[in-house]
Amino acid sequence: MDLSPASRDALSLPAPKRLVVGSLAIALLLNLLPWGGWALRAHPDFLLLVLLYWAAHEVRSIGQGWGFFFGLMMDVANSVLLGQHALTYVVAIFLVQLLRVRILQLTVFEQALHIGVVLLLSLVISVLLNLSLGRDFPGWGLLFAPFFGALLWPLVTWLAKRPMFRRRLGQLVR
Repeated sequence: MDLSPASRDALSLPAPKRLVVGSLAIALLLNLLPWGGWALRAHPDFLLLVLLYWAAHEVRSIGQGWGFFFGLMMDVANSVLLGQHALTYVVAIFLVQLLRVRILQLTVFEQALHIGVVLLLSLVISVLLNLSLGRDFPGWGLLFAPFFGALLWPLVTWLAKRPMFRRRLGQLVR
C-alpha cells in the first residue's frame, strides 16, 4: 500500500466549506484595502496566496476555475486590463497543482520558497503583459511582493490548519 501524500488525499477529510470561503473572502478584502505609496507596489497578493494554499491542499474543491473567477474580480476591482489577474492566477494555480505532490512533502518553510517562486513568476507574467501593452515599468519595488508573500506562507498554513485540526480531533473523540 502506497502511503505517499498523493494517496493519503483519499483518506483525509475535506476542509470545511465555510473555512475555504471565509479565508478567500478575507483575502479578497485585504487585496481591496486602499494601499498607497510604497505599500501599493510591495504588498503581496493575498487572494492569490490563499488560492494557492487551497489549490495545493484542497485539490478537489479549488482549481483553475476559481482562479479565473477571482482573477476577473480583481481585474474589475483594480480597473486593469480584463483578464490580466485571471491569466496570472490560472498560471500560478496550474504550477502549484503541477508541483503539488512535491510541495506537500516539504516543510512549511521549504514550501514558502516554492510559493515565492510561483508568486514571482505570476508577477513577471503581469509585468510583461503590461509592458507589451506599452505601459511604463512600475519599478523594482514590485519584487518585494513575492518575497512578502513567501514570508506569509507559514502564517497562512498555520491559520488554515488550526480549524481543520480541531474538527478532525473532535470527530476522533466522538
